Amino acid sequence: MVRENEPLYGPASPKELSRALECLYTGQMNVAVQARTLRMSLERLKQLFNAYVAERPIDINDEDVYAADLQMTWPFA
Repeated sequence: MVRENEPLYGPASPKELSRALECLYTGQMNVAVQARTLRMSLERLKQLFNAYVAERPIDINDEDVYAADLQMTWPFA
């Protein structure tokens, strides 16, 4: 976790960044929390995440997109 006076370094590896972006993309993690975990600035992670999302457009007419998103979550599970 980054403290106020601590320098920012970024993720330890490209694989770590890739996993973090996937967690953000699937809604499993908050962007600000992930930025602290990766020890990078919030603005930089926002830029990287915007580019990541732009590379993965969602086809809203594809039935499989909605069928895959039926996992029940709290408090409904």
